[in-house]
Amino acid sequence: MKPGSDTDLVVPPALLAEIQAAADEAHRPAADVVREALERYLADWRNGVRPAHEPVPARRTPAEAAARLRELRKGNVLPDGVTIRDLMTHGRA
Repeated sequence: MKPGSDTDLVVPPALLAEIQAAADEAHRPAADVVREALERYLADWRNGVRPAHEPVPARRTPAEAAARLRELRKGNVLPDGVTIRDLMTHGRA
């Protein structure tokens, strides 16, 4: 690659702060943390692992959201004789 091409990267300040925090926590230089992250990403890429970019769901109206919640709630019932209190105290001594 030529100087001044894609090898010159601009890292957003917020990301720089996260990188430095991770490096400080690991007691390692920030350059090592970035290098390792890039090596792992590229190894995954070579092995066919691609990042999952999930689409952003469209905004729903309040009525659509309520209908969706009611639909998701269908069939979620407690077995006969089981109460919410039973679930809350399950496993407690």
